[in-house]
Amino acid sequence: MKTLTRPPQTPVRPRAVAEAPRRWPRRLATIAAVAVLVALATTTVWLANIDPLATGETTYPIAGRGLDVTRRTIDAFGATGTVQSVQMRRDMTFRYRFSITNTGPLPITILDVGSQAPRGISSTVVAAKPSLATPAGSKGFGPFAPFSVGAGQTAGLTMQVHVAQDVCYPAGSDAAWYTEPVTYRVLGITRHAEVPMGTEIRLEGTDATGC
Repeated sequence: MKTLTRPPQTPVRPRAVAEAPRRWPRRLATIAAVAVLVALATTTVWLANIDPLATGETTYPIAGRGLDVTRRTIDAFGATGTVQSVQMRRDMTFRYRFSITNTGPLPITILDVGSQAPRGISSTVVAAKPSLATPAGSKGFGPFAPFSVGAGQTAGLTMQVHVAQDVCYPAGSDAAWYTEPVTYRVLGITRHAEVPMGTEIRLEGTDATGC
């Protein structure tokens, strides 16, 4: 019996298998794109709900020449702080300070503080101290310009209040507020927040400011 022997041959791959495209780079790109979209969505939701600004622990009394200021402490109904009452005069200007803390994990930039309140009373930020944790003898409050507040840091703000010449608040009435609107930026996005000051500013009407 004769046996026919042949050299081994490399098996031929089916055409469909041989020419099948390598799909793993596309799959990796798709996975990466989905991961980026999820990260963006998470960041967007986080930014939409972030509220990093809170009342700082440092408080200041109103001080100024010719001001009749009464200051009292309150601690009732879940509210603590002070009420500072000022006898109102037309065309009067005075300043007060309060502090804010960045309780978030990221640095933020304070862009503006204050408001043009109705009925002729406005508040404007005029000075700031970006960090109240600086050593004694260091630079104090300076003219306001946008500044950064790091995570966990506390900054001080000086506000200037102006009462218009034609203001109308009869004796027994008052204008009061305990928050200031703050415009800030985080991760390049501008946001707004009403930040409690830890004190209530109350301007009391007098005979001189009656209608």
